[in-house]
Amino acid sequence: MDSLVIAGREFRSRLIVGTGKYKSFQETARALEASGADMVTVAVRRVNLDRSKESLLDYIDPKKYFLLPNTAGCYTADEAVRAARLGREVGISDWVKLEVIGDLATLYPD
Repeated sequence: MDSLVIAGREFRSRLIVGTGKYKSFQETARALEASGADMVTVAVRRVNLDRSKESLLDYIDPKKYFLLPNTAGCYTADEAVRAARLGREVGISDWVKLEVIGDLATLYPD
């Protein structure tokens, strides 16, 4: 299978794995390893940015996985832009997976 190329960056796997819904950070790390994915989405709003406390980012090797911050949990464009900027400012990535929730029941956009 051909590699996936986005903005000049090559990925071996076309699978992009999320980090939500796991019972623990350890389970997340095991799932990422088993997936074979190169790219991992990370909800900026759910990451503990206080580096003195345990964080999801402690369990994901940025040399092994490309971290793609996402704006999960945002309900407005302003919230999403703030979350995207925060992801960039804390050094996760300049890239972003944009999510804006319009309907809480379905999580579909407005």
